[in-house]
Amino acid sequence: MKKLRVLLSIVVLASILLTACQPAATPAPEKPAEPTKAPEKPAEPTKAPEAPAEPTKAPEAPAGEKPLKFIMVQHALCAWDSFWCTVEQGIKDAAAQMGVDVQVLGPDKFDLEKTASLIDQAVAAKPDGIALTVTDPVLFKEPIMKAIDAGIPVLAYNAGKGPLEDGIPYLTYLGQDEYQGGYQGGVRLIAAGAKRGVCINHQVGHAGLDKRCQGFVDAFKAQNLKAEVLGVKGEDAAQSQTTISDFYAANPDVNAFLTLGPSGANPFYAFLDAEGVKGVVHGTFDVTPEVEAKIKDGTTLFAVDQQPYLQGYGAVMYLMLANKFGIRPALPVTATGPGFVDAKMLGKQPVPADKPLKLAMVQHAMCAYDPYWCVVERGMQDAAKHMGVEVTIYGPDKFDVEKTAALIDQAAATKPDGMGVVITDPVLFKEPVTKAIESGIPVVAYDTGQGPEKDGIPYLTFWGAEDYVQGYYGGLKLAEAGVKKAVCVNHQVGHTGLDARCRGFLDALKEKGIPGEVLGVKGEDAAQVQTTISDYYTAHPDVDAFMTVGPAGSDPFYAFVEAQGIKAGDLKHVTFDISPANIKYIREGITLFVMDAQPYLIGYGTVMSLVLYLRQNISPALGISATGPGFIDKSNVDIVEELAGTYR
Repeated sequence: MKKLRVLLSIVVLASILLTACQPAATPAPEKPAEPTKAPEKPAEPTKAPEAPAEPTKAPEAPAGEKPLKFIMVQHALCAWDSFWCTVEQGIKDAAAQMGVDVQVLGPDKFDLEKTASLIDQAVAAKPDGIALTVTDPVLFKEPIMKAIDAGIPVLAYNAGKGPLEDGIPYLTYLGQDEYQGGYQGGVRLIAAGAKRGVCINHQVGHAGLDKRCQGFVDAFKAQNLKAEVLGVKGEDAAQSQTTISDFYAANPDVNAFLTLGPSGANPFYAFLDAEGVKGVVHGTFDVTPEVEAKIKDGTTLFAVDQQPYLQGYGAVMYLMLANKFGIRPALPVTATGPGFVDAKMLGKQPVPADKPLKLAMVQHAMCAYDPYWCVVERGMQDAAKHMGVEVTIYGPDKFDVEKTAALIDQAAATKPDGMGVVITDPVLFKEPVTKAIESGIPVVAYDTGQGPEKDGIPYLTFWGAEDYVQGYYGGLKLAEAGVKKAVCVNHQVGHTGLDARCRGFLDALKEKGIPGEVLGVKGEDAAQVQTTISDYYTAHPDVDAFMTVGPAGSDPFYAFVEAQGIKAGDLKHVTFDISPANIKYIREGITLFVMDAQPYLIGYGTVMSLVLYLRQNISPALGISATGPGFIDKSNVDIVEELAGTYR
């Protein structure tokens, strides 16, 4: 895939550049298609061409950009709910750093009708973007659709379930992934010695709390351990304590408890004190003074935090990226939590805002000889400028994983405040990356990697695209177009990344009751690929949709389209990796959309995560911070074409 990306980037450059406290009843966000798994990647990257040692700088940002104006509509305000002071501080800081104007609107008390009218007010002001809390998707749908129909980018934060579950086509929902909160909480408890667990749910039937328990139970099940849910009456602390006590008396082998908030945690603490129970491990949700005290004395291992600052900050960032570069959030839910607060985090002092930060980035290729990396580096440079930090990029003068591994050691020896690293070879890179982490340097992986769990290296998160997830959401988006039968054209069967794209695609179609299959073709022979596609179509005239997994499949597909005289509406096609050809066919209506990894976001997000971790004690919510699929369709193809090679 790296080789394809290099060749495509060169073509693109040659031909294109010439011309964040939500209400208790708010449901949880959607669970990602494969929440606990990282996608497969090719075992080793293709060697990049040789080039000069010194990298060239990425192109300068366009001059004279028009100032952007965003409006945030919330169901609560800092003025009367202190939780929202943290959200609004994130909004304020992001706006100042990114040079945008932001207005925050909200009612003077909790009033959903008033909030809905404020959305209408925001739409009438014709801003460049709107972020809002989808506290009531039924009530809010009409005013939100007015904004979307008017061409205003819209995203949700703090309250919502994501565009798929809310039934409103906004960009993404920034908030806590409740299922992952429970799942990752279970993983931590198991690592601490849990053998049998119970999730104490103080409001059974609450969608968000039920998802937390489901994730917890699934984490135990994945390790062949037993876990279950204990329902208690959250409104009656004494009764909840009795219920917990009776359960433990009947199940003395239970040694792990997860509570879902103060209504469960406080009765649990009372039970421990009353019964004198020792030797159990406990985690909970939401940070309170009582929980902080129990974390400090060792009773509680962690509290799960939704990281409201990141909700506000991320909302501004994604609206900025959508406006300037046509970059969109990759997934329906962009998780800001779970953020785990443990004894180490409670004692961690953030770096003062006025202290200069120095970050080191180590990658296996450079802008000097691979145009793809000019886009990644541009994202890093822009994020560094916005956040006021210094970034140094290390890379070999040609593709050389041994040299890259040595550069990790070299970068760590300079004692930077944080590091970004490509995990091109997790076996070779494990020792130098782990050494950096153990020396106290926070590390984020980017572009190449599979997440800390699968790579076996305890870095914070991986910024990049997951092949399975890209295929999955590509399949969902294609299903929305009303297809009846589809095929995934795989030009390299056996390549784990391409196989994962097809598998995700077919899984999404299967969920929607749409039949599909894989068509294997020989990607090295374009003429033969065209013939195979043509013969398949002749034998399967009921197939009305094709997904190709890269240019080695899409280019022969376009030749097939031309030879057969196929017009827009006859077939639906989607593919990966932007090129002049698929830009042409998006405009002609043959290709519905193209998916890419959004390399600018890879670079930008890597720097952002490190700075927020250092300055705000904000940890990435998940092991994988997805940058793809980035969908390119008729709505944003013009800006993508204009910025290809610099920002896309």
